[in-house]
Amino acid sequence: MKISMEDQGTNMKLYYLNFIMVWVYAWVCLVVITFSGYLNVVMDASVLGTTVSCAFAELGLHTGFIVWKSQRENCRKYKDVNQEREVEEL
Repeated sequence: MKISMEDQGTNMKLYYLNFIMVWVYAWVCLVVITFSGYLNVVMDASVLGTTVSCAFAELGLHTGFIVWKSQRENCRKYKDVNQEREVEEL
């Protein structure tokens, strides 16, 4: 079963966009750092390495937020079901 992007919520669309942009940025930085010597351009490439790690840190925060949000939504959704099971067990 294939899930289309139209079926996803806004948060997931933003997450997919963020995921794609971070990886594109990482690959672009890798190419720029690799070929900077061949281009005879004098530049400090350490900034690019730092920004790549910051981009992945932001992606990790976004992933954590998505997991936290889905956990909260599931707790609200199944709250009554869990309480009914506890009452039946007693």
